[in-house]
Amino acid sequence: MLLAFAVRLPFWRAPLTADEGGYAEVARLWERGAHLYRGAWVDRPQGLLLSFRALLALGGGSVESIRLLAALVSIAVVLATMALATRLCGSIEGAAAGLLLASFGASPFIESFTLAGELLASLPAVLALLAFLAYLHTRRPLWLILTGLLTGSAVMIKQSAFDAGLAAILLLLIRERRRGLVPAAVLLLSALVPAALGAATAPHFGDWWNAVVTYRSQGDSLLTGAPLHRLSLLLSSLPAAAIGLGLLGLLAAAGWRSSPLLARLWLGAALLGVVGGGNFHPHYYLQLAPPLALLAGVGVRHLLVHPHRALAACCGAAAAATVAVTAPLWFASGTAQARTIWPHDPHLLHDGQRAAFVRAHTAPGQRILIIWAAADIYELADRPPAVPFLWYRNIQALPKARAAVRRALVERKPALVLEVQRPEAIDRSGATSRILRKDYRLVARVDGTPILRPRLARTG
Repeated sequence: MLLAFAVRLPFWRAPLTADEGGYAEVARLWERGAHLYRGAWVDRPQGLLLSFRALLALGGGSVESIRLLAALVSIAVVLATMALATRLCGSIEGAAAGLLLASFGASPFIESFTLAGELLASLPAVLALLAFLAYLHTRRPLWLILTGLLTGSAVMIKQSAFDAGLAAILLLLIRERRRGLVPAAVLLLSALVPAALGAATAPHFGDWWNAVVTYRSQGDSLLTGAPLHRLSLLLSSLPAAAIGLGLLGLLAAAGWRSSPLLARLWLGAALLGVVGGGNFHPHYYLQLAPPLALLAGVGVRHLLVHPHRALAACCGAAAAATVAVTAPLWFASGTAQARTIWPHDPHLLHDGQRAAFVRAHTAPGQRILIIWAAADIYELADRPPAVPFLWYRNIQALPKARAAVRRALVERKPALVLEVQRPEAIDRSGATSRILRKDYRLVARVDGTPILRPRLARTG
C-alpha cells in the first residue's frame, strides 16, 4: 500500500491532464444544474462523473486532491488484485502480484498517477472476479448477480471495462457448456442493470445514447477512421506501454502455461477493451495492469520452482531498464515530467498560466471559449465554457460541435477566446478564422497563445 502511494507522489507536480480537468469541469457544470450530455457534453457514462462529483462534494478539485484520490483508488486495486491472485493461485502469487502492481504496474508512462477512467473502473472489475470466485466455490446465485452488478458498474465508468464479466462468461461457457448458459445469462442481465439505471436517470435518453453508445461505436473507435491512422496511433503508444508494462509482460509469458484459465481469459478480454478504443492513449493500458500483474505473479512462482537463467536475466534487465528510465522523473520538475510523459500535448505545460490570465480578466460566471480544446483550462480557471464540447477529438468528430463553436462566436458568447490551436486545424473552410478576424480583437498573448475579446457590437 505504501509503495503504491509512494511511487505516485512525485508526480503530483505534473500538470492536470485534459481528461482530469474536463471530467472535473463537467462534474462541476452538472452540479450547478447543467444537463449531462446536452449542456455538458461528455462521451463517458455517469459512473465516472459521479467519482468527480464526490470529489467536489468533499471540497476537492485541485490537482493535489485529484491525484490523492487516484493514489487511494490505486491502493484499493492493489489490495483487490492481491486477494484475487491469492484465492485463484496461492499466497506467493498474491504477494508477487501485489508487489509488481504497486511498483512496475504504476508507471508514469501509462499515466498511472492520474485519475483516469481505466483506473477507476479497475476496482469494480477486480471485485467482480472476486465475487465470481465466490460463486464458483459456493454456487450461490447472489454471488453471480453481484459479479454482474460490479461488471456493469465498471462499464458505467469506462465503456471498455467489460473484461472481468466477459472473462467470467467465457469460463462458464468453456467449462460447463450448456449448463453454463443459464448462469452466463444471469451474469449478463445483472451487468445490464447499472447501464439501464444510467439510461433511465439521464435527463434526455437520446442524448445519453448518442454520447455514451453511438459516438464511441460510430464516431471514435477502432472501426471508424482510416486503418493506417489507427495503426500509427498503436505504434506510437507501444514504447510507453513497453516501458510501463514490459516486465509484467515477460513474467506473464513465463507463467502463461501454468496460469489459471480465468486469468488468461481476463487478460484477453482486457486486451480487447484496449484495442476497441482505437485511439491508444497511454492511459488505455492501465486496464491491462491488474490481469498482467496476476499472471506475472504466476510467472514469479514458476521461476522460483523452475529456474531459467536466460529468462530471469531478461526480466532483470527489463526491471533495471524500467527503473533507469523512470527514476529521473521522480526528481524532475512538473514541467519536465510533462514534457516526457505527454510529448504530444505541449499545451499542458502552459495551461496553468493561461488559466491564471483568464481568472484575472474575467468575472466568475463569465463564459470563455478555447479554440479548439484544452478542457483542463476551464477547470483551472473555474470559468464555464461557451459551448458544451470540451475535448479536441469530440469537436473534430462531431459536426454539431463545430457548428456550436461558430454559433457561439457569432453571438459573442465568450468573454475571452483562447487560440490554443490554430482555427484551421479543424475548420479548414476558414469560416472560424473569418469570424474571429471580424468580431474579435487581440488583447494579449500568454506563452504564445493569442487571447481575444469580442469587439463592441456596432449600433446605428
